[in-house]
Amino acid sequence: MNTARKRFHLRVPAFVHALALAFIAAMSLACGIGGAVTPTPTPSLPAPTALPPATPLPTAAPRAFAPAWWSPDLAMPIGAEFVGDAQRTVWRTGDLNVPRLRDFFVREAASAGYQPYSVTLSDGSIYDLFFIKGTNAYGLNLTQGRDATFLTGSRVGIFHAKITGAANVEIDLPMRSRLDVTPGSEISIGTALPNLECGGCQYYVNVHIAPFDGVGTYDSKPGTYIIDIEVIPGGTPEQDDYRWAQSCVVNVKDASSGDFDCRGLQNVNDQSKKIDVSGSWQQP
Repeated sequence: MNTARKRFHLRVPAFVHALALAFIAAMSLACGIGGAVTPTPTPSLPAPTALPPATPLPTAAPRAFAPAWWSPDLAMPIGAEFVGDAQRTVWRTGDLNVPRLRDFFVREAASAGYQPYSVTLSDGSIYDLFFIKGTNAYGLNLTQGRDATFLTGSRVGIFHAKITGAANVEIDLPMRSRLDVTPGSEISIGTALPNLECGGCQYYVNVHIAPFDGVGTYDSKPGTYIIDIEVIPGGTPEQDDYRWAQSCVVNVKDASSGDFDCRGLQNVNDQSKKIDVSGSWQQP
């Protein structure tokens, strides 16, 4: 009797233990199923950082208008405005320092490969500038007004001269004014510009014809036309002035072009020095 009670008492803990194991297994299964269907929270991304406002790109100051024939290499200074029309190419600037403007254009032209020439008409206030490169030549007048400086541009002709003898020079020079070949009492063909290589020196060619009948050929033979030519081949009048040609023929081809050939010019300061001069001109 005591033995049977003892055995029954020992079985109860085993049964309870089995139930406990079953309960634990069921709970583990339930937890596993719940973990399978519950999504893992996605970590939230940081809010996008606002970009700083874009810095505007620097822009060049607007350039003054220029007609199509004016070289872009000879740009007007900043602040100049076009005030011309179909007949006149004129810019206006509030800069009253005309020598400074002159120097600006001379440097700009030289850096672009042009040969610049500066002619002083009124020191400090009026200048004629000329620029030549290849077959292109331009003129620019600078005139100071009361409250503005006016810049007047133009296309100019090219005068080619070849000088041999006591002086040897071959050069293309801008023509300072347009040659008018309308028949009249006389005409002067040529140009005059400073030689920048020496102070006071100049290139000067003047072919004077009288009477002048317009387009045609002119010969200095006695009894025909009077042709008086004077040449200073880049020097000074006191030493390098040549005149009194022994022969001279000038051919005015049309309103825009012509050529000449003059020989035996003598130096008025030393008549033992002589030169021959030939050349041509072409206007736009």
